[in-house]
Amino acid sequence: MPKTLTRHPTPDVLAEAAHTMAPAYLRRRLARVGVPYVSNTTSTFAYVGDAEAVRVVHFLALFPEIPPLERLEGTDLWSVTVELPTASRIEYQLEVVNDDRTQRIVDPLNRSTATDPFGANSVAHGPGSSDPAWSSPAVDAGPGSVESFELGSTVFGDVRTLSIYLPDGFPEGAPYPGVFFHDGSDLIQHAGITTALDNLIGAGALPPMIGVLMDPMDRNREYMALPEHGRFVVDEVLPHCVAEFHISTRPADRIIGGASLGAVASLATAWRHPGVFDGLVLLSGTFVTATGGRWNRSVALQPVVDFVEAFTAGPGRPARQAWVACGAYEGLSADNRAFLPVLKAAGLQVQYTEPRDGHHWHNWRNNIGDGLRALMVPSAPTR
Repeated sequence: MPKTLTRHPTPDVLAEAAHTMAPAYLRRRLARVGVPYVSNTTSTFAYVGDAEAVRVVHFLALFPEIPPLERLEGTDLWSVTVELPTASRIEYQLEVVNDDRTQRIVDPLNRSTATDPFGANSVAHGPGSSDPAWSSPAVDAGPGSVESFELGSTVFGDVRTLSIYLPDGFPEGAPYPGVFFHDGSDLIQHAGITTALDNLIGAGALPPMIGVLMDPMDRNREYMALPEHGRFVVDEVLPHCVAEFHISTRPADRIIGGASLGAVASLATAWRHPGVFDGLVLLSGTFVTATGGRWNRSVALQPVVDFVEAFTAGPGRPARQAWVACGAYEGLSADNRAFLPVLKAAGLQVQYTEPRDGHHWHNWRNNIGDGLRALMVPSAPTR
């Protein structure tokens, strides 16, 4: 892949509009048709207004730079036209320089946005890419509910708040399969996980299930394969949810998963407690080694490096099957590919996918949906 995408001519229809419309009308016109403006195989990023420079800043470690926007002579239209790779999904912001002041903003002409714990980004899709239909609210899907509960932890010596997704009609049809997700609050707020579950269950793509949405107190400590975290999940969270929310007692009906360090926490929990979970959903896992990939590893990741080395030396049988996904444009993609043989050596039935996306919550939402359909439907009890 080139270091910088090739610049193409601005579509005539945009150039003509820029020369004939006042800036305020041009902004409304572009916002109505949608930016990036797609014409055949090209996508045009645009900005209308005074500036010294404008450029697209994306958040993908392994994606080419997008050339800076150029001002169309005699107009207030800044634009750059490129060909985005097929099936790619790009989160970006605009960097606008004016009066020696640089500001990064969400694209004001793009209606498609995605949030994360740091704010919001605009979203661009390459040809053949779109968000799955089940990611948007649907009128025909029975809405589940999300409740919060407090759980006293002997392991950590504190009281923790967890969220639980209950399917429409709960508790009819118990016992239910259970999925245990790390970073639960972020999944709810930034990935729309409850909408996804509503739609997939409502469409019959998944059986009615319970979603246990867990949050850490100290993520950078607990999710780095900390043994106490696994004991908390298996010895405290799981028994409570079986008793209070009718989660099945059969390991075949239970899945654990997470993204980034949450994937490390999921695998470490299953590794130290084999036979508790049937499936793993491991998304953009931080499965780094001391020399993994070409990216420098922070000293802070040493506990993860130690875990990966220990798992590689003695993987045991943490679960029966795993759905593994990592964005093709992530710096972790090489590490995840290298880790696949290690997972298979543990006897796991592994399915791997590498979407043209980055280290983003919507990417993880999409793969949670696909992963649950791949792992859960064959063994889950029906309602």
